[in-house]
Amino acid sequence: MRNFAKTIVSAPHAGVRRRLGRPKYRTVYDALLRSIRRGDYPPGGKLPAEPKLMAQFNVSRITVIRALRDLQTAGVVRRRHGSGSYVEESRPPNLLRVGLLFPRLLEPDSIFTIVHQTLTRESQKCGWQITFHEISDQCTPEQAVATLDQLGASGASGVLYLPLPITARCAEVNETVARQCVDHHIPLVLLDRDIHHLRDRSRFDVVGSDNELGGFLVAQHLIHRDCRRIVFFTGGQDHPTVEARLEGIRRAICFSRSAKLEVCPGDADDPGVIEKILSQHQPDGIACANDMTAAKVLRSLLKSDVQVPRQVKLVGFDDTPTASLLPVPLTTVRQAPEEMALQAMNVMRQRLDRPDMQTLTVAIACTLVKRESTAARESESIRG
Repeated sequence: MRNFAKTIVSAPHAGVRRRLGRPKYRTVYDALLRSIRRGDYPPGGKLPAEPKLMAQFNVSRITVIRALRDLQTAGVVRRRHGSGSYVEESRPPNLLRVGLLFPRLLEPDSIFTIVHQTLTRESQKCGWQITFHEISDQCTPEQAVATLDQLGASGASGVLYLPLPITARCAEVNETVARQCVDHHIPLVLLDRDIHHLRDRSRFDVVGSDNELGGFLVAQHLIHRDCRRIVFFTGGQDHPTVEARLEGIRRAICFSRSAKLEVCPGDADDPGVIEKILSQHQPDGIACANDMTAAKVLRSLLKSDVQVPRQVKLVGFDDTPTASLLPVPLTTVRQAPEEMALQAMNVMRQRLDRPDMQTLTVAIACTLVKRESTAARESESIRG
């Protein structure tokens, strides 16, 4: 199947749910920045004097000075002693400052390493200035606020964000990032997944893989390989992408008259979890949320002297470089990370040109890569 971008347009969502009080200087900063971007104050033009700004926003002189100082730090205005504040001469029209927020420094095997590399490479070609910031699973909402304040002060035109898992702690950080982008009037494009669960779509653009299609291809392949007791092992992952893969698997199961599905969470590093799945469900096919989880499951199966693929067929998701190097090369779903990066840049351009356009979901098609872990013939089986 050829890769293509399937764009689904949905109505705007109600928005970020919770708002916090903001410093007064940020209100002044954002209002002046919007006026400058609208052209109310042309390049080289002079901003109102401090007393007028104090009266306009009903704030103190210290607040106005702080807002002007941050605008100067961001390169938006130039302050002349004894003369006032002036709008800086405009930059080349194609120069955009874009913040890139990723959860952590990425392993070489991660598809998001490729996304990061592609964004960096392509941004240089089109004149974008990419600024990388790490948002880890140890990040606090206060640290997220500080990061977005820094991006706002630097004059960021947009933010590309790879959200954290939707755990209680990380969900608050995701909401904080989204809320700060709204407060700073910075367009936010989400990479790979939404900040909410599958049935609670946010108001932000999302560019990722067609995970439901990927799940459908996995289950369809296992059914064609005569698997009738299929387990979807999440490995404790809590992402909208995993939910979408499960939806695709369920859809394929519905078309089968004989196959049944069990959904099993748990720690893939715990051999007892896999032993429990084998004893309770006796699966002949196991689909995993990603390749890393599948590699851990394979290790447990081989230690238990379970033959793969003769007794149990195993499928992953992502097609990381190590998938083909496992003791039993892994059948998996291949995503298109370079296309994900390019489409994210396209959506960001659209959002900057048309801030009020409807929310976009860009789902890029996946392909199934068949290897020995689901081989049909007994002679292709490899014993642990």
